[in-house]
Amino acid sequence: MRSRSIRLSITIILILGIAIAALGFKTINIDIPGFPRLERDATGPLGLKLGLDLRGGGHLVYQADTGTRFDVTFANEIDVSNLVTTLQGLRFGDNEAQLEGLQVGQIGANRYQIRTGILSEDDPRRTGLNDALSESVGPISEFQVSVVEKPTLDQMQGVLDNITRRVNRFGTEEPIIQIFGDDRIIVQLPGASGSVTLIGLTEPPADVDVRAALGRILADSGFEDFELSQNNDGTYSVKSNTVDGAAQSAAVAAITAELGGVSQFRVNSGIDEAKALIGQTARLEFKERTCDTSDCLNFTDADLGLSGDDLSRAEASTDPIGIGWVVNLQFNSRGSEIFSDLTRRISTEEAQPTKRIAIIMDDQQLIAPVARAWIRDGRTQINGNFTREDARTLAIQLESGRLPVPLRLIQESDVDALLGSESLQNSLMAGLVGLGLVLMFMIAYYRLAGVVAAFALIFYAVIVLSLFKLIPITLELAHIGGFILSIGMAVDANILIFERMKEEVRIGRTLASSMEVGFSRAWPAIRDSNISTMITCLVLLWFGDRLGGGLVTGVAISLFIGVAVSMFTAVVVSRNLLQLMAWIGLSKRINLFTPEALQRGNQAAQASGGRR
Repeated sequence: MRSRSIRLSITIILILGIAIAALGFKTINIDIPGFPRLERDATGPLGLKLGLDLRGGGHLVYQADTGTRFDVTFANEIDVSNLVTTLQGLRFGDNEAQLEGLQVGQIGANRYQIRTGILSEDDPRRTGLNDALSESVGPISEFQVSVVEKPTLDQMQGVLDNITRRVNRFGTEEPIIQIFGDDRIIVQLPGASGSVTLIGLTEPPADVDVRAALGRILADSGFEDFELSQNNDGTYSVKSNTVDGAAQSAAVAAITAELGGVSQFRVNSGIDEAKALIGQTARLEFKERTCDTSDCLNFTDADLGLSGDDLSRAEASTDPIGIGWVVNLQFNSRGSEIFSDLTRRISTEEAQPTKRIAIIMDDQQLIAPVARAWIRDGRTQINGNFTREDARTLAIQLESGRLPVPLRLIQESDVDALLGSESLQNSLMAGLVGLGLVLMFMIAYYRLAGVVAAFALIFYAVIVLSLFKLIPITLELAHIGGFILSIGMAVDANILIFERMKEEVRIGRTLASSMEVGFSRAWPAIRDSNISTMITCLVLLWFGDRLGGGLVTGVAISLFIGVAVSMFTAVVVSRNLLQLMAWIGLSKRINLFTPEALQRGNQAAQASGGRR
């Protein structure tokens, strides 16, 4: 028995050492051949990953953009307001049905996109729209109809996988992406809140403290909670909350007036970049652009039949023959043939001044490079003096693929990191105060057994936090709430054991015997209650995952882990420590463990007096 207890003690010490090491090293990078690589490098306390409500960031909600879409190209220029008014007033069929969910947007020269709810093929609102618009608005040169049905679960899973691949490759730390309901996707981007503004000055005055003046100008212009730093190249970086266009314009005007010309003023927002990566459909097209003049202010684009499906690979790399970064492209066999024919025609000296390759995603231009040579093997690169971030973003946009279902952004919010910091501090303080009060009560009431329980609880907390880091789990307020709740359940297990021990001491058993019997009798109650709680956690986890309830899922995960660890600490750690104390001679001093020894002594004295 003692050898078993010694082995358990060594195992407990090893587990505790590993857990402390996991929490002590903020960065963990373990690569053992034959095993999955373990790499943890989060920015939270103890290297823990903090979620949106603790760290701040962006919250985006997308919905499948279902319905019927009409792409209408008018022969002549029209009045947009007249088009909208006409559509709103149209009535179709015998029951004079209206167009439901009507949305109108211009997508090109005299080209408009009209969206409605899902219409069947024989619906008069679908079959009669062409004639109605031709008669009321103007002649139509092109009329196309497409229908996006309600997405299936497999299609939504494909959207989820695609968005996850894009956002993860972009490098946003710990994104949380999940399906909500039947047709929505929630994207949470911890750390993506706020913006970074890069400012370059043409000729700053020599007799002015530029950094101090710049800080004052930014504050007066509406920048809040910002950090100003100077880069090695002489430019300035401003980390701040998200600022609107008015504040940016005011800052540029004030800097120009006081500090000379502005050579660079670029605002990078993590949320905006993520939205650009996600897109709506991520429909990627390559078109032949013909410019009217060399500056290409006016142009026309011709379809080539070359799309993102024909692109095999896109990756960012350093320019092997220059400075900066480039984007390397490789097309499949079909794409290589089309691209070869295109570059053969537009790479000549006569064609280069007016020809471009327009790369367009979701009807928005990404870039329009010039072809310098005839590319015959489908391998090429895009040069543009890119920074590393610009090249990487473009490569992700090109390669990530088309979304199975078109999306539209229906909700966007920016969670301030300051709120997350305060929430984290308050939560940690509440947890520490609660844990301290519990430890004080246990020691005061159960004496040396309370010290054992205190060690077991500290052991429990260290193990749970290390599991949060190693799994890893992105911590939100809900996880911390579940963790604090599980501390109470861990205390409850120790109380059950100690109360059973007191009952055995009361009837005259020795401490060692009371420990064994007490643990044996308390174990069924501990086991049943904890297993019931774990089953409840699994049910909550299922509902939370199904309904997109982040709070429910967070509580369920942390409570499940906490309950599982609490069973180990109560039944193994506490029991082993009490056995060690009994074997080193402390079992003879029962009063160190419980006041029941005094009651037992009084009962023994009364029994002795009765016998006389």
